[in-house]
Amino acid sequence: MAKQFECKSAGMDCPFMLRTESDDELVSFSQQHAKKTHNKDVSRQDILKMAKNV
Repeated sequence: MAKQFECKSAGMDCPFMLRTESDDELVSFSQQHAKKTHNKDVSRQDILKMAKNV
């Protein structure tokens, strides 16, 4: 099952959205985006908590 992460789920006013079948890919790309765009470090656990099954 695919998972989807959106910055809006983290309370950010940002259009970033990622949908993938891989938890590792979801976490990696979301962490890179958070660091580069928002200068924030987000844990794997937090990203997976905010992700939705789609």
